[in-house]
Amino acid sequence: MKKRFRKIGIAARLTAIVAVILAVFVVPWVWQVAKLAQDKAREEANASMRASTGLLMSDLEVLKGDAARYPAEGTAEYDLLRANLWRDGIDTPYIIRYYDENHKRVLIRSPLMLKYRPATGCCYGIDLSDFSEQSLREMNEAFNHDHDLEPIITVYGRQVKTDTQFVFFPNRIQIVYEEWTAQTPVEETNQFCSDGGEYIGAYIPGKWPFRTDEVMEGYFDALRYLDTELRAIDGENIPDEEWAEVRASKRYVGTFQGMPYDDEVLLATAALVNRENAYGTCFRLMLPITIALYLIFLFLFYKIVRRMVSDPLVDTAREANRVSILAFDEFKPDLNRGDEIGELNRALSEMAATLHTRWDSERDLEDKRQQFVSAASHDLKTPLALIGGYAEAIAQDISPEENARYLAAIEQETARMNGLVREMLDYTRLDRTDELKNRKTLNLTALVNDMLTEYAPLFEKRRLTVDIADGVRIRGDETLLRRAVGCLLENAAKYSPENGRVSVRLTNSRNHLLTVENDCEPIPETELPRLFEMFYRGDKARDRAGGHGLGLAILQKILALHGLTCKAENVKNGVRFIVCNKD
Repeated sequence: MKKRFRKIGIAARLTAIVAVILAVFVVPWVWQVAKLAQDKAREEANASMRASTGLLMSDLEVLKGDAARYPAEGTAEYDLLRANLWRDGIDTPYIIRYYDENHKRVLIRSPLMLKYRPATGCCYGIDLSDFSEQSLREMNEAFNHDHDLEPIITVYGRQVKTDTQFVFFPNRIQIVYEEWTAQTPVEETNQFCSDGGEYIGAYIPGKWPFRTDEVMEGYFDALRYLDTELRAIDGENIPDEEWAEVRASKRYVGTFQGMPYDDEVLLATAALVNRENAYGTCFRLMLPITIALYLIFLFLFYKIVRRMVSDPLVDTAREANRVSILAFDEFKPDLNRGDEIGELNRALSEMAATLHTRWDSERDLEDKRQQFVSAASHDLKTPLALIGGYAEAIAQDISPEENARYLAAIEQETARMNGLVREMLDYTRLDRTDELKNRKTLNLTALVNDMLTEYAPLFEKRRLTVDIADGVRIRGDETLLRRAVGCLLENAAKYSPENGRVSVRLTNSRNHLLTVENDCEPIPETELPRLFEMFYRGDKARDRAGGHGLGLAILQKILALHGLTCKAENVKNGVRFIVCNKD
């Protein structure tokens, strides 16, 4: 699981974490709102129950009038009392318990009224409350079954007339070919039959006798609730399991109340907790809106994190991959960001610049190595071929004179090869040296004068002009500086013609510290910067008399160690080499 989580993107991870954090706060909040909605629904149910109970108590008081007792069950007065207690618009189930004149307990249950309104005449009400739950379920299914026409209903029982309507208490009901009998027998003194065209509707508006299955289940829940409450009022010990089952749905709130003028009369009422209305006002829309806002917030949070963090990191990774494949010219990170990603991009940019410099340096060094090997191979190939040829001629023992000449040639070529190898080793040694170990303050004036005296034989057939300033000093390695000055003097003598002019000038100016100029043919401008490369001698001078091509390269290395450099330029009738400050 941990490995899978690590494979998920940063935006998805952060969104998941925020989703959990929000859920921790949102779920209790939604739960609290739901609880408030339920409390409101219970308050509304209690208010409805109190209003209905008040009406029932008022009706009972009026209907009893001055009679000493309430009527016995099964009498005409009992039927009239039940009929008059029916009131349209009261949806609070109830049970009224009283004792008649014979001190017999009598129950009146709230009616489940079926309205029957013929084309002409007054309204009839058919009370179905005496039928069992199973019978009501079967009647509901039979009546609401698909029929081409409204089903024919035949009712047998007893009819009671009130001041405003007729109420029918059925003993039997037939719907098409099915028949159901009431739990409490009723004397059959009347009957009527609908022809399928009259209006028949439930007490709860809609299809008869229940609008929906939920309404039907609610009615039966209410009856069970009231029966259990009444048994508890009568002193029966109700098991906890039965109470828990009755109250599990929490659909109803109930109460019982005795009549203030008659202690033997008691009402048990129940009101439906209409959660739908409460949820509609407090919770029904809130839940989907909360979920929608929750998901929208997570979506926007995910997009923002992707835009501000994930996508820039992906771009940074893409740019870093370009560095990994050495595509330095295509590396263009976003350096304008001021956050941590901008710091990362700037660090990558500095790293890429360093790598680019090192890569160019390594590539340049590799090019120089290849040139070095190529030039060294070229310069070593000729003397080796000559030595091989001379050795083969000596092996044939041609003549003592020829052998002596061949041996002298071998010795000469061997000396040339030794000189080349020494110069190569010197250059390699200088190339690996970063600083001078024998640095000290030197009298450069005395050093140059000494070198001119040493190389005086080279200038016997040249016109030498010297301008040496006094007191010129420099910190450096004397051996290396003598070699550098000697290289300049030797090249000036070597490449100037007889009676040619050679000029040597030493000053205290670091911009023109030492100048050596000699008469010769001008060097092409394109070749001047390459004179200080290894083994470069120019096409015209690339012969065995022109040296090895390492002298000026070694000179430049020595000067670089002293913070100096050498540059060449063409002048009238010659070439000038200037040693100056490297900066």
